[in-house]
Formats: sequence, C-alpha cells, structure tokens
Amino acid sequence: MDFYVLKKKNELIAIPADEQHCKQYLDNGYFYIDKVAACDEHTAIRHLQSKYQRSMRLPLLIVAIAIPVLVITWWQFTH
Repeated sequence: MDFYVLKKKNELIAIPADEQHCKQYLDNGYFYIDKVAACDEHTAIRHLQSKYQRSMRLPLLIVAIAIPVLVITWWQFTH
C-alpha cells in the first residue's frame, strides 16, 4: 500500500495515498514530503527516515575521510 508522508512543524504523519485526503491535510498546514510503499503508517515513516539516512551516508563518509587528509596534508607542509 502507498502512503503520503506529510510534515507539520516536527510532526511526521503517513496517510493512505488518496489525493483528496492529502489535499485536506495540505490545506491545514501540512507539507508533502514523499510517497512511500509500506504495510502501515508506522512502517511508512520508518521507511522514509531510513531512506534519508542512507542518502546521507556517502556525504558523511566523504567528510570523515576528507578532514583527516586535510589535517595531515596541512601538518606535513607546515612542519
């Protein structure tokens, strides 16, 4: 089943993927985040959170490698 994940302030909710129902939430101040396939609302939110965590792993890995390389390079040129 597909769910729309919506956000209002710090609250994430998942509703069944029905455009009319979604429009009511959007009119009440919610913002559309993503459409997720899941078996229930809780799983839809968890799936979305893990999706964004996976997308952040590569940039964080690059930063984690780049900082020590820059520090070592700087240290070698100054000493």
